[in-house]
Amino acid sequence: MKKLLLLSAIFLTACQLGHKEEAPQVMGDTHWTLEFTLLKNNKPTEIKTYQFESRMDCFNTMYRMQEEAKKVRNQTGGGLCYKLFADGQERTSNDVLSKH
Repeated sequence: MKKLLLLSAIFLTACQLGHKEEAPQVMGDTHWTLEFTLLKNNKPTEIKTYQFESRMDCFNTMYRMQEEAKKVRNQTGGGLCYKLFADGQERTSNDVLSKH
């Protein structure tokens, strides 16, 4: 009888130790965001936001938008490309500017 109780206690203890809940993983962004601001006479007139799969696409679009903004008199534009990375989130081939 003692052996049966001992085996039951060991079994129940083992079952309780095996069920640890994992902490939810923090996920970062999966896309690059461009926030582009148009300035007329050095005053912000419009802010546009776009999302891209790759960093290169984000920067190329920002450059084109800056060139287009310069074509209008007294207007310019500037932007910021960013992606929020979580701790441990790995960079992919879409997160580099040059293609090696």
